[in-house]
Amino acid sequence: MTERSELASLQEALARAVEQAAGAAELTRLITDYRRRLDEVAASEAEALTRMREAEARLKVVERQNAKLAKSLAEQRYQTEVANWKLASMQESRWTKLGDALHTKNPGTVAKTLKAPVKKRPAPKRVDFKPEIPAVPEPAVVKAVPDPKAPGVSTPIAEGFAVPKGPLVRPYLTVAAIIGRQTEALLRYEWRLVTNFGQDNWEAMLDQQRPHVLFVESVRPGPRQGNGGRWLEALAGESRALRDLVAACRKRGVKTVFWHSGGSVSRAFPAAEHFEYVLTTSEARAREWRAALRHDRVGILTHAIQPRVHNPIPAVGGRSGDVVTLGTVAAPPAASWVVLAGQDDADETSYDDVLTAYRRPALVVAGPDADPRAIAEVAACGTPVLQVRAGARGEEIAAAAEVLLADPARLAREAHLAWRARTSATPLFDPILDTLGVPSVRNNAVITAITAVASRAELDHLLAQVARQRRRPGQLVIVAGGLDASPVEKAAREALSNPPADTAPQAEPDLVIRVADGPVTLGAGLDRALRLADGDYVAVLDPRDVYGEHYLADLVRHFASTEAEVLGKAAFYAHLPEAGATLLRQPEAEHRFLPEVAGGTLLARRQILTELGLADVSEEWGEVFMRQCRTDGIGVYSADRYSYVCVRDSAESRLLRSAHLEGYVPAEPLALI
Repeated sequence: MTERSELASLQEALARAVEQAAGAAELTRLITDYRRRLDEVAASEAEALTRMREAEARLKVVERQNAKLAKSLAEQRYQTEVANWKLASMQESRWTKLGDALHTKNPGTVAKTLKAPVKKRPAPKRVDFKPEIPAVPEPAVVKAVPDPKAPGVSTPIAEGFAVPKGPLVRPYLTVAAIIGRQTEALLRYEWRLVTNFGQDNWEAMLDQQRPHVLFVESVRPGPRQGNGGRWLEALAGESRALRDLVAACRKRGVKTVFWHSGGSVSRAFPAAEHFEYVLTTSEARAREWRAALRHDRVGILTHAIQPRVHNPIPAVGGRSGDVVTLGTVAAPPAASWVVLAGQDDADETSYDDVLTAYRRPALVVAGPDADPRAIAEVAACGTPVLQVRAGARGEEIAAAAEVLLADPARLAREAHLAWRARTSATPLFDPILDTLGVPSVRNNAVITAITAVASRAELDHLLAQVARQRRRPGQLVIVAGGLDASPVEKAAREALSNPPADTAPQAEPDLVIRVADGPVTLGAGLDRALRLADGDYVAVLDPRDVYGEHYLADLVRHFASTEAEVLGKAAFYAHLPEAGATLLRQPEAEHRFLPEVAGGTLLARRQILTELGLADVSEEWGEVFMRQCRTDGIGVYSADRYSYVCVRDSAESRLLRSAHLEGYVPAEPLALI
């Protein structure tokens, strides 16, 4: 009891110390922020005064120009009036009238003309033509509305899920497809997909679209049948349209593929036997097909997810908090549990509605007979799934669900691990296209990691973080201050010589080492490293922080899910070694577009980074870059909170702001999953 009481007292004392440190840090932040604001106001005032003087100088120039133009216009008016006066004087001259009179047949006219007095108007005077500046109506000016300082927690730009239109992974490839709506969502981003044809116009489709591949699925009747249901009779063997389509494709050199995505082999065999290649979802099914077809042109295409539609981006309104069931689940005692809509063929829910429904529940309880494809899609949407074993009773299921719901942190981690385990469809098509003999070229997204280190300790720590990555960067650029290039390169090659266990073979990163001639800011060092990067994406690594083994692999996946130019983390763990505390900052800022993310978590398209550059400052370079992104309208996406821990010696104001105290535990077991 004494040890427990002492431990409790120690924890309370530490909590008070952290609270006092937080208060002191907050006061320091306020003072610093006040001084910064004064400096900003002074700078803004000086800038405004300079702009006012420039405007006054421009105004004087414009006034002089207007005066000159007015004088020139007045002189032109005067000269025009003089010319008109001379012309009128000539017309009123006696000799001019005499000439007109001589040509008449009446002699008396000549005498009258000579006797008539000549009347001339006085010549115009220059003084009568004064310079005048024309009046121009002033345009209406919209008053500027004051823009208050943004809150500590950034407001999301968009939270609602919407099915995107692109881009395509292989835009050069055209595939004509007879597939269901679920598979259409899977394939629509892989290549140029053609589905708007039926039994009456497929010949015109072949002439106009000229597809490289015909891809047909074992579609069954229902609300997700696809192609408007125009091929159901042909798939059932009730017409020759599908057989004729396949024969026409063979004559044109179009590869034909049949995918048995579900159902019995005997039911799909009459349609599949005419195709050049057959795909199925497992090796066991592949053996059945080889025996039935009596050839080996059978491959495997497992059920996978499409990151563009199956991702953790939340639906409008967020999660409902409901617990829903998928498949057959023993009746639980909780009456509030509902069935996840859209899983039955008889259900009239569209697949687009299902994609939204995947994101609603707080927990999905999947029965033993639940569709594995639906389970994978739900998990890929970031919804926790509790899979039930056969024979489990309703009370056991309800108890297990309550345990998960009572621990939100565990529930979130389980959902993240399930999302990570999902397989994207894109790499699965590479070997299939190779087998078909169809060219398959796509961007493999090479990552360049850049960093700036100031000591050997920072270098060793940074290399350890890169070496543990399950997805190694293709290039590593290090700008070292106070170190020699040779020892830095030697240490880097030794650290990166062996890839992590249980990973596919990876080539060592291309090393680029530069040594700073003198003291440089962190931003300047990173900007120099950025100019040497040549990867598709650039990751900024802070040598003080800790990066989990899945950090790069997880983060780069979000480029396939979003249209963001810049990725990072606004929600992350922060560890304070001196206080022995771990903070979770902005836990609500996951999976959404935000105005800013942490600089040490930055992963961006290289073109965007090089165009904007990184500011020549120390700790604020990330804030400056985020401000530039907001100014230029560049989309910034905040991913999950995991696989990264920000390590700082003191509780900085930005760490304490919107942070939750997680406890006095080491950072790695908590965050680096």
